[in-house]
Amino acid sequence: MNPLVVSLAEVVQMVCFVGWGVLLFELYLYIHFNKFDEKWYFPAVLIGVPVSALVFAITAEGADLPGGVIGAILAYAFVFELFAAPFFKYIVRGKHSLAYMMIAPGFVGLALLIAYPLVFEFYLSFHDLKLTTLKMWAETGTLPFVGFKQFKAVFTLPPLSEVTFLQLLGRTLWWTFINVFFHVVGGFCLALLLNQNIGKMRGIYRTLLVIPWAMPQVVAVLAMRGEFHSEYGFINVMIIRLVAKFPFLAHLGIGPVQWLSNHALLTCTLINVWLGIPFMMVIILGGLQSIPSSYYDAAAIDGASAFQRFWNITLPLMKPVVAPAVTLGTVWTFNNINVIYLVTGQAGGTEQADILVSALYKAAFTFSRYSYSAALAVVIFALLFVISVGWLKFTKGSESAYG
Repeated sequence: MNPLVVSLAEVVQMVCFVGWGVLLFELYLYIHFNKFDEKWYFPAVLIGVPVSALVFAITAEGADLPGGVIGAILAYAFVFELFAAPFFKYIVRGKHSLAYMMIAPGFVGLALLIAYPLVFEFYLSFHDLKLTTLKMWAETGTLPFVGFKQFKAVFTLPPLSEVTFLQLLGRTLWWTFINVFFHVVGGFCLALLLNQNIGKMRGIYRTLLVIPWAMPQVVAVLAMRGEFHSEYGFINVMIIRLVAKFPFLAHLGIGPVQWLSNHALLTCTLINVWLGIPFMMVIILGGLQSIPSSYYDAAAIDGASAFQRFWNITLPLMKPVVAPAVTLGTVWTFNNINVIYLVTGQAGGTEQADILVSALYKAAFTFSRYSYSAALAVVIFALLFVISVGWLKFTKGSESAYG
């Protein structure tokens, strides 16, 4: 059969399966919100919910489910409904039913996409999943419990062959700081320029400046990677032409640079700065346009200079906008494996450009240290959580500028 037809059939099958799940869930909510006063409510839900759960499981896995699995599904669904049915009948009693029924499918979808992987990540971090235990896990569904051994290994064993955890942590913090700093400074400068009265071309300027952020990141990164090619890249070509035009530059040691091999992290940083400035520019420009012009008019009447207006009006009022944007930028940059992977070729490329998340990727999918990688992911999550909360507390970024 044509592979395209097979792929389309699989997509249609997946859409139908999701639709079937949403239909069952909405029916569940409809009965619990609207039929809780009916005489048949308790027996219907105590029988119908386990049966519906079993039907959904058969739809997902097929009719050849083991007897133990079928029994577990029926038992868990029945016990869950023993608590859910009285809760809906005596406490909820149909309040806000429409709102909950509209929100519930999205909430469940997010829970399956985010909560389940997060819980599974914690599970793996306290067990030992690697190549030697993978077969046992596939056959029995169990893994050896090792407690905090994986977390100890994160801080004592190197994630890769050349660099340690502390080296990667320092490199990641430096990578994050440099990128976010230039994102904010560059975005602020461009936003201030675009916020001026620059005529009818302002819309075109905004569009051109947003292109690096708007286009797919894979395309943008690979396009910029080509500009750093040692022979044919735009940057080295321009260096060669400058040296040819001004020969004294060669005596100063200026010449073509092996960007991708000798300066991999610098190359990744330059590309990521170029990619991140447009996003910050858009956020800051929106904040600048929300500041009433009357503030600047009053300050100008009082004789304040342009710098004084910027320092005493623009910066304080922009803090509630910039602080959350910096938090987002920090999290994204800290976890940005795309640029590192695409620029250096992380199937086994140089470790001199690795940060924590790219080292985590290699540890999991190159060295097959799955539980170690899960523990490292939990450590990274904790680091980001502490940094983000501390930054928002320090800058008071969650407070209103006018409150």
